[in-house]
Amino acid sequence: MTVDPITTAVRLAGEVMLLPQTDPVLARRFGRRLDAWDVDGDAFLAQTEGVVLAALLATRDEACSSGTWCAAAATALRQQDDLLLFAALPSSLPDPVRTRMVQLRLLSCCLTPRSGHRWIRLWATACEFLEADPGPGRRGCPTRPR
Repeated sequence: MTVDPITTAVRLAGEVMLLPQTDPVLARRFGRRLDAWDVDGDAFLAQTEGVVLAALLATRDEACSSGTWCAAAATALRQQDDLLLFAALPSSLPDPVRTRMVQLRLLSCCLTPRSGHRWIRLWATACEFLEADPGPGRRGCPTRPR
């Protein structure tokens, strides 16, 4: 049975967001950062997961040629081209995923200075999650599923 890439990306985004739970150094770093930014950690990490998901969905076809899916997604985010990132999303997304992507598109427009700062922090944090080394004996980001 083949799992569709959208379902796989949703699952993988959730797994990537669990990395700080397995790495105390990463957990402390993100905890200090959230405190310094004075943001609601749960809401911020939920939006970060959305950015990770957007990057994974946008790179679902090119991941095979670039190593792991997470590496391709991090590269896409590092290009800092929001228009291309959102344009590369699949046209048919389930309603909950589509809603998350619409909310992120609006945030990425940087309509206010505060939303601009939040968007920059979100994509930078998402890149760090995607590039995080899970360490020895821990599961990392897998290659794109078949």
